[in-house]
Amino acid sequence: MSAQRPIRKAVPRTGERSRTYAIPCSAGFRDQVTELAQQRGVSIADLARAILLTVPEATVNAAPDPGEPPAHEREEVTLLSGASKGRVLRRKPRLQVRLQPGLAVVQLRRALGLAVAMARGDHVVALEAPAARGKQADRIKALEEELERLRLMLSAVAFEPLKDGVRTRMQALYVLGFPADAQPDARALKARYRMLAMIFHPDSPQGDTLRMGQLNAARDLLRL
Repeated sequence: MSAQRPIRKAVPRTGERSRTYAIPCSAGFRDQVTELAQQRGVSIADLARAILLTVPEATVNAAPDPGEPPAHEREEVTLLSGASKGRVLRRKPRLQVRLQPGLAVVQLRRALGLAVAMARGDHVVALEAPAARGKQADRIKALEEELERLRLMLSAVAFEPLKDGVRTRMQALYVLGFPADAQPDARALKARYRMLAMIFHPDSPQGDTLRMGQLNAARDLLRL
């Protein structure tokens, strides 16, 4: 039996509060995880978060890795926004989650594999109370703060899409969340666009194709 490779965790960027992870996996495993999340009425990120917070890290790291998809398994994805809208890509099947920085993709895949196995009754683990796990209490607090920030951000930036699209500078400023008479500089406009694009990109948990399209139109009109 070959030695188990150490798990390499992503190094968070300074000030980064959350990041999007693309988790390559077989289409069958992706469908199992997606179905479980739908059955529980939660996001895929919530499934991973629940395992990481309640199952000892050593148990997660020792769990079987569902693995990347076979070399021949690819799926076709049509880009829904941006300059390459309509372009068809062939890529590995994947799951995408937005969680705190510093996690390893293989660790997330194992955590989701555990969630599926536990839901089927194929795997039983001893759960630990977060309060008894030292640093876990801090992680829980950070996650709760992250969720609250996301709720506040979404309530503040979820603009009502314009019926006829973005045609004027005033409409572009509205879509980006600025008052009609605002005169933001290029740096402020770019920062706002990037923040909103991170939220509304179709690949994010809060993805919205219509809003993302109008964000891109506002960007193009303002020539960011």
